[in-house]
Amino acid sequence: MINTDHLSPDAEALAKDLERHEGYRVLRRVPKPYSSMPHQGPMPAGRCVAILDVETTGLSAEHDVIIELAIMLCFLDGEGEVVGHLGPFSWLQDPSRELDPKISLVTGLRTQDVAGQKINDAFAIGLLDRASLIVAHNCRFDLGFIERRYPSLAGRAWACSCNEIDWLELGYEGRSQSALLAHVGWFSDAHRAAADVWALFWLLQHRQRDPGGGPTRTHLQRLIEAADTPSVMVQAERAPFSKKDMLKARGYSWNPDDQFWQIELPPERVEHEQAWGYRSGLPAMTKRTITACQRHR
Repeated sequence: MINTDHLSPDAEALAKDLERHEGYRVLRRVPKPYSSMPHQGPMPAGRCVAILDVETTGLSAEHDVIIELAIMLCFLDGEGEVVGHLGPFSWLQDPSRELDPKISLVTGLRTQDVAGQKINDAFAIGLLDRASLIVAHNCRFDLGFIERRYPSLAGRAWACSCNEIDWLELGYEGRSQSALLAHVGWFSDAHRAAADVWALFWLLQHRQRDPGGGPTRTHLQRLIEAADTPSVMVQAERAPFSKKDMLKARGYSWNPDDQFWQIELPPERVEHEQAWGYRSGLPAMTKRTITACQRHR
């Protein structure tokens, strides 16, 4: 993604001069959002991905509510390349309560900004129904709020751009959206839903060669591949309490609902993991297949 047509030619010339000095890095502002559809026609056939972000009154999907929702659609060819995109569309929602000042600091939204506002739920559901995959950064958070507001969308496939791309292997030090965007030379006005959706789209369209001399492709193609690939949840059921620290050190997390330790792995690593469990004195490990419809729940 090297299009800088939206930037001042004079400033861009200065930026390029500055970039020649190894002591400097230049960040460019992402362009204002725009839609781009083939021949400005109807929605293309084929796969559609929705990129989504919510701003909320707090962190609990059970007790807090959405105050801003943004959605954009990306239409893909058979190789996962974007051939058209629409949006982002965004709406505010009156939560019928005063906003916590901390939420206002994070989002830039004040109580008077959302007073009397209402999300167009029919339009939002229509956009999300069009998509076969919903993408968000740290999507476990967004998913809980979306499924509470729209129960008809329960069980849909989601992908997490924060956790399903191996950013460290690709040479990135952080996983926050702003840090990832800065790594590839861009910045955006963060913490409003539409701006965050557009910035995530811009980030996911960045092209980079796979580690080890693999093909050059977009981060969105990597994310779709990860979402489409089933994984396996290896479950250390009935593991003795004395094995807790050993399991944590190996990357297992505690499942509070089912009361056991578990780790999500690619299928080719499962047999090795079960053998490790046997050697470590654990009861026989169980397993279950995970798809994009279960992965973030």
